[in-house]
Amino acid sequence: MGKPQRRRKRRTHLPEGMPRDGGASGSGGLALPKSFVFRRGKKHARALKALEGDLRSVMRPLTADKLKVKKNNTLKDFVNVAGPLGVSHLLMLSATDRCQYLCVSKSPRGPSVTFKVNKWSSMGDLAKCLEHYRGSALGAYRTPPLLVLSGFSKAGAGGDGAKHLKLCASMLQGMFPTMEVGRMKISECQRVVLIHHCSGGGSDGGGDGVIQFRHYAVSQTVAGVSKNVRSILKRDIPDLGHLQDISQFLTNAIADGSSDDESDGEVIDEGDSDSDEGSDGGVEPTAGAASKKVAKKSVVKLHEIGPRLDLQLVKIEEGLCDGKVLYHAFVKKSKEEVEAMERNKANKDELKRMRKREQDENVERKRKQNEENAAKRKKVSIREDHAGNEDKNDRDSSSSGDESSSFSGEDED
Repeated sequence: MGKPQRRRKRRTHLPEGMPRDGGASGSGGLALPKSFVFRRGKKHARALKALEGDLRSVMRPLTADKLKVKKNNTLKDFVNVAGPLGVSHLLMLSATDRCQYLCVSKSPRGPSVTFKVNKWSSMGDLAKCLEHYRGSALGAYRTPPLLVLSGFSKAGAGGDGAKHLKLCASMLQGMFPTMEVGRMKISECQRVVLIHHCSGGGSDGGGDGVIQFRHYAVSQTVAGVSKNVRSILKRDIPDLGHLQDISQFLTNAIADGSSDDESDGEVIDEGDSDSDEGSDGGVEPTAGAASKKVAKKSVVKLHEIGPRLDLQLVKIEEGLCDGKVLYHAFVKKSKEEVEAMERNKANKDELKRMRKREQDENVERKRKQNEENAAKRKKVSIREDHAGNEDKNDRDSSSSGDESSSFSGEDED
């Protein structure tokens, strides 16, 4: 009877290869970007509930997909929680009676990029409208999607006037983890997020065009095989492209007498065929070579799964939804107006610091005054206790003197 194997505690022990920080850092040691997706506002933001859930699905698994938001929660609450949890980006949806907005902010100090949502469609809308809608695979949301940015490099070549587009592209790129081609596994490429910038005037005359947001699922199939055969052949098949008939494969297999187990250790590359022509003398490859593992061509298809958004860049702020406005699509200010705003802002900051300093001085003065009053009360209480003790001693001495005089009168009698 063999030695029983030791049971491994899988609930408390980390699997092999997983970092101790629970996946918070990438393969290169850099922290992975994590995000919060939530709505702001009470009245008009209810219509964005479906879009909120779809954006959480897009950002999975590096997002809080079960985040619960209460009515009395403020932005400061999310910022305070984001630090301990390692959340780096906040995606905030808001709406007015006229339009809807998406704000992407870098926690905790900004910057913030605000987009106007011109049009959007949820996953359910695409499933109803598309004729051949194909959802994502079962484990597609276990790995983050791949990001493809298109059209920002051409738009950013305009000099100083296109710096806001470069900043916008860097913000969108920072929401997703970086891809290392050398360490990336093909099985992890399950989803793709495409963000394309269309140059030209916006819907409201903004002038920077529309930013299209698309979400696709990746499917891989073997090339050169019909749909009926593909449904039957689920496993790897030998490469028969160099043979004229199936009988050649069977005849060569019998003549060669080799099995698949003997040739599992070799892999034939298509690039090595030119170097082996002199030694083979132009002879056709045998069945053993045909049964070996060779590189096969695959057809990669993208299926849109949603959501679909058409965005327009409106504003870029220096802080977290506040601070200096670096860019605005509709409000243009002259250099003098900007300088006047900066002076007013500096004056307000100085007045705020002055009030804060005065408040701190008042608090310190009151604290010292309270300490002095407490010391005075303590001295008074000590004096009262001392006076009470002296009165008690006097009473005790007088009572003892009366008792001694009474005893002396009794002795005389």
